[in-house]
Amino acid sequence: MRCASALTARLFLSTIVGLIWLFSARTPLIAQPPDGRHVVIISIDGLKAATYTAPGPSKVPTLRRLASQGAFASGVVGVTPTVTYPSHTTLLTGVPPAVHGIYNNRVLDPEETSNGSWYWYARDIRVPTLTGAVKSLGLTTAAVNWPVTVGADVDLLVPEYAGVTRHPVWLELLRALSSPRHLLENYESHTHALSWPMTDDDRAGIAEWIWRTYRPHLLLLHIFETDDAQHEYGPDSPEALDAIERADARVGRLVSAIEATGLQDRTDVVVVSDHGFLPIRQQLNPNAAFRRAGLLDVDGAGRIRSWDAYFYTAGGSGFVMLSRPGDVALRDRVDRVLRGLADDPANGILTIWSADDLHRRGADPRASFGIDMRDGFYTGAGHDALLTTPTSKGGHGFASERAALHASLIMTGPDVTTRGDLGVVRMTQIGPTIASWFDVALSPKADEPLAIRGR
Repeated sequence: MRCASALTARLFLSTIVGLIWLFSARTPLIAQPPDGRHVVIISIDGLKAATYTAPGPSKVPTLRRLASQGAFASGVVGVTPTVTYPSHTTLLTGVPPAVHGIYNNRVLDPEETSNGSWYWYARDIRVPTLTGAVKSLGLTTAAVNWPVTVGADVDLLVPEYAGVTRHPVWLELLRALSSPRHLLENYESHTHALSWPMTDDDRAGIAEWIWRTYRPHLLLLHIFETDDAQHEYGPDSPEALDAIERADARVGRLVSAIEATGLQDRTDVVVVSDHGFLPIRQQLNPNAAFRRAGLLDVDGAGRIRSWDAYFYTAGGSGFVMLSRPGDVALRDRVDRVLRGLADDPANGILTIWSADDLHRRGADPRASFGIDMRDGFYTGAGHDALLTTPTSKGGHGFASERAALHASLIMTGPDVTTRGDLGVVRMTQIGPTIASWFDVALSPKADEPLAIRGR
């Protein structure tokens, strides 16, 4: 009797194990409901709206087709500064840097002890994000190379984490930071080995595979070889135009993947960018003036060892930090140095922002002053020579209201029944618009959604 009972128990156990194996083999890592809304957001770093609103010279058939099928902006007014990390965080939160907490690309580090660290970590974001709001509904989220996502609560995550070295061993850290565990190894086993440094083909390939395999409700992809080319060769250079055409092809691949899964009627495609570009030829280093004025001191190795005033560069603009922000005498002294720099047109300063100006712009609340440069001029953090030749031929970071710095927006899909040109919109409106499609809210301080009729 006990033998029969044991045999029955073993048969029952083997049946359960078989069923578990069967379903685990046939079901993706994260099971999806049979229907529902999907949104794919693709960020093409540094893409200007003129790429799809004006004729030529770039051949961008995918972007032009998406714009003709839905709604597009003739320009997107970004945030201060117009650089990648604050902008991408605004896209997901609907608030400016002063509210969400990502003030620049690199963290403030006058003494250079962080080895050039950027705002990589999601925990630094101080307000709700679009990914978090969508995930709170029990829906699946994914992000590939989206800035400020290390440690983010995203179901399928390959965060952006800049390589400190070009050695392939750095890829192992990215594998460890991605989730779920072995996500990148799983991708490679089904496709091909990743390169290091990773390319936009790698990033787009991962996003395409995630879409085909898991069908996330919200998928974010950030590609940036367009930004690299414009920095190195200048905006509108042949190399930059070629990079834009390759980006268009990568968007086309992802759109084709959506169509191949039969979900195009339930999927909105949103193409965005973070900023535009200007050509640059000269660089101002305000820290050199601070050093000459005795406001900044360096050691024998050329590292800053003490400072009363420090210039925190953001490319075409930047912020002046004071060691004692409440010290009126210090503030007046720094103000005189800045006014002296601005009085010489050769230095390229267009505007000096006060703390109140920065507050109105939603910029870094820690700063006591800001600087915005004229076209053609950049800023740096160096403290030796006041004026130097920049290492790049193109740049951004300038005031967001300049048309050349306007970012991009294309929206198409079932939630976009408004067609045509939306005019110039605010970057802070984009996240709330997409959140409204999911019937979720972001921060109470978030901007109003765009007037795009939904389902």
